[in-house]
Amino acid sequence: MGKIVIGYQSFTGSCKALAQAAAEGVAQAGGKAEVKNITETSASDLANADAFILVTTQPFQSLAGDTKKFFETLWPAREQVRKGLSFAAIICHANEAVDSAAALDKFATYLGWKKFGDWVLAAPAELEVGKISARQLGIAVAQGG
Repeated sequence: MGKIVIGYQSFTGSCKALAQAAAEGVAQAGGKAEVKNITETSASDLANADAFILVTTQPFQSLAGDTKKFFETLWPAREQVRKGLSFAAIICHANEAVDSAAALDKFATYLGWKKFGDWVLAAPAELEVGKISARQLGIAVAQGG
C-alpha cells in the first residue's frame, strides 16, 4: 500500500508515541507514513491517501474534542476523500472504550470508509504493549490486510 496518513491527538505523549510506532510498522512493511497532529490533518491530506490510521485518546469515556472536531470539519469536505478508504484506529484509553469505538464505527459508516479490522485498544499504563500492537497495525495496513 502506498501513502498512509496517521493522525493523532495526544495530551500526554502516549498517543503520539503510538502513532510513531504505527508509522514504524508502515515503514517496516515498505509503506510511506505521514504522521500529523489531528488538528493539522484535513480532507486534502486524505484525498490521495490509501489508508488512514487515527490514534486518539478518550477523556471521560468519549473521543477527545479535537478528534471529534476533525470529523466535524471533515464532513463538509468529505467528497474530497474517496469512498472505501481503509480506516484503522488506535484508542488510547484508561477506562472502557466502548463509546469511542462505537463513535468511530459510525464515522466510518457515514463517510463510506472501509473499517480495517478491529480498533486497537491501548492502555497508557501498558504503553510498550500498545506500541507493539500499533506497529503490528501499521504493518498490516501497509500490507493491505
